[in-house]
Amino acid sequence: MLASSGCTATNSSSETSTPASLAAPTTQTEPTGVPGLTAVDPFCSAWASYVGTLQALGVAASFGDLSSEQFAALELTAAPRLVEVAAAIDALWPLELAAERSIVIEQRIGPYARRASRGVEALRAAGVTEAELAGLGPIWQSALLGRNPEVPVIELPAVSADLQVKLEVAASAFDIVVTPYAQDPSLVLDGVATPATDAYLAAQCPDLASSGVGDAL
Repeated sequence: MLASSGCTATNSSSETSTPASLAAPTTQTEPTGVPGLTAVDPFCSAWASYVGTLQALGVAASFGDLSSEQFAALELTAAPRLVEVAAAIDALWPLELAAERSIVIEQRIGPYARRASRGVEALRAAGVTEAELAGLGPIWQSALLGRNPEVPVIELPAVSADLQVKLEVAASAFDIVVTPYAQDPSLVLDGVATPATDAYLAAQCPDLASSGVGDAL
């Protein structure tokens, strides 16, 4: 129970009041959704989807308590969208960043895009149709839009039972032949420096700041 203020009014019907400083604190919750996904600038929104995907996978790999096959299914669900946004970033590359284009596209984004492309091929090999592949992109984007940063494994919309079976088959095969995500040496980008790109993103895509813009993800 909150303490009385200890101050008495001068009229005979005085009441004690609770000082504002002792009022019950308002609970603050983290906003949901990956920042920047709905940016008007298509380059910024594509980059937000790229960064958001990497962060969602990285957090799930580190803290999600998933089996290797469960994580592979999550990664494969993200793969078509990651391939799409990597291509979009390349196509929308700003002219003023021409000097860093190859290093970003090939060395920074490239390892993730190439791994995602292998994921797409695993999905095709498991019988996932082109229409189903096209549908996985919006499913992953919807998950990013609603992502709760306090939940380690991103929550995915349900897919059809038939597609779920194909995802599980693809994940099982992918898990056997591809190095686990958290152990893939090609994803270690410590030596990749792109200062002009990082500065451009910070200036032109401010919504990305809380997603760690400037980090070589």
